[in-house]
Amino acid sequence: MNVLIVNDLSWDNFAIVTRRLNPRCINPNHRINYFYGKHMQYIANICNQNLMTLIRRPLILENLQELIKDSLLYTKFCIIFHNFIEYNTLSCFIIKICSENNIPYFIFSEHCQGFYFNGEYVDDIKFKSKVRTINFVEKPIKFSTPEYLRLYCEKTYPKNIQELIGNIRARYQSLKDDKESKKTILIEDVIKERKKMNKSDKEMKYLDYMNNKQKWIKETIHKR
Repeated sequence: MNVLIVNDLSWDNFAIVTRRLNPRCINPNHRINYFYGKHMQYIANICNQNLMTLIRRPLILENLQELIKDSLLYTKFCIIFHNFIEYNTLSCFIIKICSENNIPYFIFSEHCQGFYFNGEYVDDIKFKSKVRTINFVEKPIKFSTPEYLRLYCEKTYPKNIQELIGNIRARYQSLKDDKESKKTILIEDVIKERKKMNKSDKEMKYLDYMNNKQKWIKETIHKR
């Protein structure tokens, strides 16, 4: 039996994921399914720590519908970590598919203490208790993939080589300036420390002088 895990592209609160993705809440015999992405390593670490089986699912645009459908065929329920601020992303799309095909799904958000189960907010039942009430029912899954679906975080790159060179030079100059500032601070600290040492050395010489002077006075008085 499978459990599909999906999260927002901007999701970074994996403490919440850890509290839900563990054998106390999910049957350890269930296989965790997760699509490849920048958060894969976090999910893999959580599964490894809890000795849970992780199935890594690819996302390829050419046969995206087939891959998503295959991930849901033997899925008992889905868990979506979603803050309701992203649209046209995989988390929103999975919620839509689950709702249309009567696949049980949970939504956990940073904005509420409870969770959503099949679209309804729940705060009076524990997650693990709700999971135990779910029975798997095999059913056909039908959906259509939208024309645009944002699967990964988009990064901006320089438009030309001159812009790239300029960015590299600016970065090196920033590192150089940072290094020089640290060097200046270090030299000032050394100078301060040497001043302290010189001051301490003068004080010791003065104490030795006064000590010798007292000895000389005592000896002179004793001779008389």
